Amino acid sequence: MTTLSDTYTSPLPSGVDADQLERLLEVRRALQRERATASSPAVGRALQMADYYLFLGLSYFGYSEKLFPEQE
Repeated sequence: MTTLSDTYTSPLPSGVDADQLERLLEVRRALQRERATASSPAVGRALQMADYYLFLGLSYFGYSEKLFPEQE
């Protein structure tokens, strides 16, 4: 399993709950796994939109990894 230090390269801002950030990153990874096996394009799109909103929430923690890692 990927750890917080593997995915979050910046120092955590003060006041950030590292445990909550780790849980949210795991939710994001789970969404991405589910999206890869979505039963229909509509389900895949809904999971993609959920990932967008989760990414927005993660940005409040100072998370700055890529929204679209596949676009390297």
